[in-house]
Amino acid sequence: MPSGDRAAMSRIAATIDLNAPGQSYGHLMVSYSDNDHAYSVIPVPVAVLSGTPGPTVLLAAGTHGDEWEGQLIARQILEQVAPAKLTGRIIVLPSLNLPAVRAASRCSPIDEENLNRAFPGDRDGGPTKMLADYVEAHLLPLCDYAIDLHSGGSASEYRASAFLRIDEDSRRTGEKVAAAIALGLPHSIVVDARGEARTFSAAADRQDVVMMATELGGAGRVDLEVLRRAGLGVRRLLVHWGLLAADAQTEQPPTGATQFLHLAAGSGAVVCSHGLLEPRVGLGDEVNAGEVVGRVRPLEDLSAPAEDVRAPTSGIVITLRTPPLVRPGDFAANIGSPLEAHEVALIASEAPFRSPQGGSAESGVN
Repeated sequence: MPSGDRAAMSRIAATIDLNAPGQSYGHLMVSYSDNDHAYSVIPVPVAVLSGTPGPTVLLAAGTHGDEWEGQLIARQILEQVAPAKLTGRIIVLPSLNLPAVRAASRCSPIDEENLNRAFPGDRDGGPTKMLADYVEAHLLPLCDYAIDLHSGGSASEYRASAFLRIDEDSRRTGEKVAAAIALGLPHSIVVDARGEARTFSAAADRQDVVMMATELGGAGRVDLEVLRRAGLGVRRLLVHWGLLAADAQTEQPPTGATQFLHLAAGSGAVVCSHGLLEPRVGLGDEVNAGEVVGRVRPLEDLSAPAEDVRAPTSGIVITLRTPPLVRPGDFAANIGSPLEAHEVALIASEAPFRSPQGGSAESGVN
């Protein structure tokens, strides 16, 4: 766990006291200098809801700027949760990667960095690495739990899903499985922690914070039903963690039990040519290994045959690419293999697998 000295050395300053009672609104002031500004700051919005003593939750969205559902849900929580009814504290960062949110882009236009591949960060790096350092070294050590709300963004669409990074810590694994069940989304995607260490979820594991991430729709739009279900799920999760008392909505069980799906390396259907992708399956469809999930039709040569893109494994289509224009290496779809809840912990003990394309066990991480 990072020392207090590392946190104290951050070049990011909060304009509010994160330990103050009640409701506080302010900014994380990220200092930077570029061709347009000799001295400037990026004012990342932050809010704190603090009630009676209890656990602390970090609620973040906008880690990728073109993922909108989570940003709206985070703002809903600020409207719906009164500190007087709260046992504990919620630190809310609705637009964590603010430059990317302003640009409606996945990565920051300032330094071209992907925040969900920037952890543990660098206090002396660009704005994105500075933010990652602040979150891991300063914010996560304050927390018992964390929520990172993702969606498919502009480039893909997911079934509404929880997202669980599973390592060999059996206590955290059990808590993540229970949290996914409480969240109550249709699917819960499970990935092996050994595949990728630069994500927000990996940072939470390093700080021994139970992280519940999500993948909520996407395709460059906001789906009303996904927004409703996921917003209620986040409130139900806060009840599960003991911060809120159940109400008439949250005490109702989710519509159907969440289905756990293992997203292993080699579970992505990869495109091998340039052209237009014609989908042949839909989200949630069951497919068999070798089944055609899409066809790539060449742009320039009308006489050339289309390329079949086939499912590398059997399972359920959990992700689909949104833009039809593709190039070699793009993923047309990701296939999840069904798991029982008691099998989730086994993912961390299995031998790591690497696909012929070189994908790791977290090739599906957004």
